[in-house]
Amino acid sequence: DMTDAILEGARNIRTTEPSMVFRYSKKNRVKTLYHVFECIRDGLGYPSIKHDEIGTEQMKYYAQFGLNGNGATDEEAHDWGLVLCMSPGLVGRRKTMKTRSEGGGSIFPSKILEITLTNGYDWSYSDMQLGPETGYAEDFETFEQLWDAFKKQYAYTISLVIRAKDVSRYMEGHYLQLPFVSSIDDGCMELGREACSLSEQPNGWHNPITTVVGGNSLVAIKKLIYDDKKYTMKQLMEALKVNWEGFEQMQKDFKNAPKWGNDDE
Repeated sequence: DMTDAILEGARNIRTTEPSMVFRYSKKNRVKTLYHVFECIRDGLGYPSIKHDEIGTEQMKYYAQFGLNGNGATDEEAHDWGLVLCMSPGLVGRRKTMKTRSEGGGSIFPSKILEITLTNGYDWSYSDMQLGPETGYAEDFETFEQLWDAFKKQYAYTISLVIRAKDVSRYMEGHYLQLPFVSSIDDGCMELGREACSLSEQPNGWHNPITTVVGGNSLVAIKKLIYDDKKYTMKQLMEALKVNWEGFEQMQKDFKNAPKWGNDDE
């Protein structure tokens, strides 16, 4: 009932802040889901919908990696809230994130795909070899070859980001000390640890921006080049090099290709 009242209030007041998140579960009642969809349809930009059970299980999974064996209990895991805009995190006076991302980083899957097409070389921006040499897309005879190359580029990028996060966490613990935050965190007070160096409940916070763009691009390539054979990879590379100028119909076909997430097997 309280959730319904909040959603009704949001629709009536029509302010963009504070934003809201709805924890979706199969246990949600239809009446409440109706309020959620009506609020979204009004164009307010919220609530964003997160999966209740997945968020809870994620908190339980991360709990096993706590440095002092004191990760989230089942009850704490169930009470998760969003950290920043997207990532589930613990709430309350203990085991919460102490800084914005705790050394997190951003990953751009669409950029990873772009350099996958050119043997790991970034021709469009930095003019540098950014990833490992995994072959040129024009030489790939099957989609599986492209997919394997993409996974290798992605794994390389993830390795860079995780190692950078480790360094960032170390630096935060030494130079970004937060005495006020430490004073209101029960774990810090009990253990005598500074907030930025205490990680009772680790987090996997990363920011994979353009994931859907990368996924949809792969689907479009698979359908139009490898399945339907309407275009060749050489034609696609020529179109990308000139930002689709002179290839408008081809661009339209790629935009209209099936999209990931629409229950299309």
